Amino acid sequence: MTSCGVARRPPALPAIRPRASATFLVVGDIMLARGVAAASERSRDPRRPFSGMSDVLHSVAFAFGNLESPFSASAQASPSANRLIFGAPSDALSGLIDAGFRILNLANNHALDQGPAGLRRTARLLDENAIQHVGAGSDLDQAWQPAIVTANGIRVAFVGASYASLNDLGAARSPLVARIEDRARLRRALASLHARADFVVVTMHAGNEYTHTPNQAQTDFAHAAVDAGADLVVGAHSHWVQTFESYNRKPVFYGLGNFVFDQDWSRETTHGLALRVRLAKLPGAASAALERIELLPVVIEHASTPRLATERERKAILHDAGLDGLEGGIGGRRGT
Repeated sequence: MTSCGVARRPPALPAIRPRASATFLVVGDIMLARGVAAASERSRDPRRPFSGMSDVLHSVAFAFGNLESPFSASAQASPSANRLIFGAPSDALSGLIDAGFRILNLANNHALDQGPAGLRRTARLLDENAIQHVGAGSDLDQAWQPAIVTANGIRVAFVGASYASLNDLGAARSPLVARIEDRARLRRALASLHARADFVVVTMHAGNEYTHTPNQAQTDFAHAAVDAGADLVVGAHSHWVQTFESYNRKPVFYGLGNFVFDQDWSRETTHGLALRVRLAKLPGAASAALERIELLPVVIEHASTPRLATERERKAILHDAGLDGLEGGIGGRRGT
């Protein structure tokens, strides 16, 4: 109390801003042509391939995956004598939109299955529906251009590259598709990215098919990506879930396997792995911290539609890929 008998107010405390957090989903190969297109047509619902994962997909701010089928010029995908040439029906796009995919990788060995015009058509359709894309473009500068998705104020950047431009085991090069051997462009893409983004994800479409083990090209690219500034590296293409590595304290998931695909001829090709990634950023921090990665094994049914694995299936999928030690996820109390 002052000499005048008036109580003095305590000084106001500065407002404490809570930390921001954001969660997103990362999945493997999404192929919306062939048997998947047939299943959607039978059900008359282009959202069907994602229906079994609807709760998970809608529990996150956005989803990211590898789109391994460009869109066909016709309203419905035209059948091909070569079942390894993919062309998805244009109405399949509504399934991606409803599932919350806000960014997709286009760098893969099927990027040019519908020719350069098909790649341009695919990019245009995604652009028109606010779905960003990486890994392929009108030239290599655009193919290597990072894309940034903002969720709850946290900026997540993505860069993508492939082992091949065409479905020829990487023999031919194309100026439209980013390639994993182009380390100089990888370094340039990541050089100043942390000045614009809080967290950086690099994805690679690479490796040998139908194996749980990455090859040397995958390992070399993943290490180069982390050395250049990646916070998380994820892979696709092998159609089987592959192993994990912590390189310089950064997580590398070499292959997430299939997510939406029609390869129902083996147990391993009906298995996949989704990652639910949670980031946190303190007020004034220069970047976001990786708070937790939750591993969500999936099983694909009806040659089209993934669902969460049962506990027994979950343990088997993780064991097959050598991921037993990650059942509790990465980060948090039970993680590594």
